[in-house]
Amino acid sequence: MPPAFALHGSPTLGMHHSPDTLPTIVGSDRIVRQTESAWTSLKPTLEHVISHLQARSVLEIGAGRHPFFSMDDAKRLGFALTINDIEADELKYAPPGFDQLVLDVAQDVDRAILDGHSFDLIFSRMVFEHVKDARKAWTNLRDLLAPGGVGFAFVPTLYSPPFVLNRLLPDDLTGRALRLMDKTRNDKEIPKFPAYYDACRASEARLRPFLQDVGFSEVLVVPFYGTPYFPRIPVLRQVFGAFDRLCTQYDLRTFASYAYIIARK
Repeated sequence: MPPAFALHGSPTLGMHHSPDTLPTIVGSDRIVRQTESAWTSLKPTLEHVISHLQARSVLEIGAGRHPFFSMDDAKRLGFALTINDIEADELKYAPPGFDQLVLDVAQDVDRAILDGHSFDLIFSRMVFEHVKDARKAWTNLRDLLAPGGVGFAFVPTLYSPPFVLNRLLPDDLTGRALRLMDKTRNDKEIPKFPAYYDACRASEARLRPFLQDVGFSEVLVVPFYGTPYFPRIPVLRQVFGAFDRLCTQYDLRTFASYAYIIARK
């Protein structure tokens, strides 16, 4: 599927607006809709988007100390990457050379920040499930995007069974269970944050009116199937394996596990 460095606050370096529709820009026809490929296809998919948009200015929401693209990636693809986090201290540990933008995407953003930035692509990975107000977050993305720019959120979705449990059960209980299955999920490596799943759905029919009302002109949602976490547990592995095959066969997006939510300004 596969097909730099601006000063803080500088505008976009000039995107050549693609006449293509979002499915062509994203390359969604080549995405295999399985849980594993939601992760493995993310980088080539984003590179495909950057290439088709000829994007020159990219913002990663929630990048923290671990931006998705390296400096070599940005140079190779010809874009300037700005990395974002809520905490300025977290960005101190990020690799040097990237522009940084401290803000909470789900809160009111100072008008000067919105007016001082204009990105061709804004993306996030496993961030939007943690925001309480999805409308505010997507509105801020719209305001930070250049005309014709694309917002891209990779999210876990309701009503995949593991994420329903994560939403309903206390965080301390789900946190302990997660750490038993994945030793990297700890405060020093990959902390677990409260998840709300506001507007984290795989249904394009449901999300299109919401995002168009926010101000986006085109919306695409790519679902991924395959229940995460439970397949590691005997018995449940067989039960949910059959469940996932049924959901995949009939494109039952209500029970998809992950989704790429993409909206064009």
